[in-house]
Amino acid sequence: MTTSQRHIVLIGMPAVGKTRVGALLAKLRGLPHVDLDALVAADAGCGVADLLRREGEASFRVREASLLDAVLDGEAVVLSTGGGAAHFHNGLARMRAKAAVVWLDTELDVLLERALCDDQERPLLGDTRQAVRASLADLLDRRRPTYAGAHLRVDAGQTPTQVAAAIERGLQPYQRIDAVGEDGQPAPIWLHPGDPSAAAETLVQLADGGRIAMVVDRGAAQWANPLVEQLIVRGASVLTTPVPGGERGKDVRGLGRVWASWAQQQLGRGDLVVAVGGGATTDLAGFAAATWQRGVRVAHFPTTVLAMADASVGGKTAIDLPEGKNLVGAFHSPVLVWLALETLTSLPARQFRCGLAEIAKIFLLFDEAAWRALLADAPALRRRSTAALQPHLLRAVRLKAEVVRADPRETAGPEAELQRALLNLGHTVGHAIEKVSHYSVLHGEAVALGLVAEAQWAEAGGHAAPGTASEVDAGLTALGLTTRWERWAGPELWDGAAGDKKRRGADLWLPVLLAPGRAELQQVRWESWRASMGMLAGSGQQRQIGRST
Repeated sequence: MTTSQRHIVLIGMPAVGKTRVGALLAKLRGLPHVDLDALVAADAGCGVADLLRREGEASFRVREASLLDAVLDGEAVVLSTGGGAAHFHNGLARMRAKAAVVWLDTELDVLLERALCDDQERPLLGDTRQAVRASLADLLDRRRPTYAGAHLRVDAGQTPTQVAAAIERGLQPYQRIDAVGEDGQPAPIWLHPGDPSAAAETLVQLADGGRIAMVVDRGAAQWANPLVEQLIVRGASVLTTPVPGGERGKDVRGLGRVWASWAQQQLGRGDLVVAVGGGATTDLAGFAAATWQRGVRVAHFPTTVLAMADASVGGKTAIDLPEGKNLVGAFHSPVLVWLALETLTSLPARQFRCGLAEIAKIFLLFDEAAWRALLADAPALRRRSTAALQPHLLRAVRLKAEVVRADPRETAGPEAELQRALLNLGHTVGHAIEKVSHYSVLHGEAVALGLVAEAQWAEAGGHAAPGTASEVDAGLTALGLTTRWERWAGPELWDGAAGDKKRRGADLWLPVLLAPGRAELQQVRWESWRASMGMLAGSGQQRQIGRST
């Protein structure tokens, strides 16, 4: 939504902080701030509490509605409204027609403490703590459906400064990347600084009357729940299937549980699947959607850097088997990918770093300048700065989208003009390390280890320019990733790598890094590659022993 020439209207419960946040937001936006209750008081010549006692609530609401219309018909402002302004006299619809409407939402206990601690008289809430709590609970229950119709919901449990900053991020324009699925149909990718609930209207339109089946990583429930609420208030029929998230849930049993849930809910071919969570969740939900009744549509809402940069983009879906990772899967392009950067604010540092490995991989493959720019921002990225991440994420997704458009089904061979198989750089060793570690090494960590190992192999064999491997090692280390892959070397690792999907009989179609920004797909003899990797691992282990002594 473009808000540069529009009002911004803050709605929400009494005591949620609309006036303080509105004043701060107005400064950020360079707009005048108007408080609707203050306008009503000035118009009546007395305070709001006195007005309510003198004229009653019905008269107050008529006066409030009239002044609301006067503000909405004027020049752009940030408007802080009273708790009922959106609820009475069709206020929300009038606001939405002329403004960006933001719902400040928080828990009942937070509202109670704020109502009791501020110095504002609120005659509609009562005089005792018990009465105030009961009044707030009743109002919240009745008004929540109205509030949920706002364009944007923001968690108001933070400080006013943080809330104003979150609104500012949420009101930023969306950035669109035009991707295309393997069926040639548009598959837009949206990047936005806000949270997933901003996509509610888009999803309702996409569902086109069908039901919306949410597959939600339990760890991402805090982001999925507000989205579900926004969908319901817009008339959507929402089904929810919680999943554990992570690789341990992305197996045959996990897939069976999703199928069983959909069978019980009678999910049909005209319905829409929406995955909210990390890469394992989008993989699982995508494969379930690809196979349910021979294919239903799916949209992805990734909540990790890794899933945003890689797993949710491109239509590859899969589950794991005990024998290897992603061995059973299908190509099934999402009809929508929504990258809500606000979800990354709750991401642990370890998970954040994992996503940097996938971004680094894409830049090492296709864009030397982007690789060096990523490393220049390493200090800010180690601090999990989403502002620093955003341009790199956008560039990485655009690069991957270009590859997917040119090679939607990962053609394994030199005849492909842009070989999607190159995106598996670091994954031959990386996937094997994940399996050997029983997935205690996370995917991004394993990719970083694989990138270093495969760069060392390429340089040792004369494929990569001298110094390439050490540059990859130093760069990933600067991003906070571990690069000592040799500790996992051994027969079990090579047995795991032997099951790689890129292996064709005695040969391995291997992405080979030639230098930062340049790579090619090479046909390598499997036994020769395994022997060379074993020698590299041995020499690396000896160097580590030497340093320790």
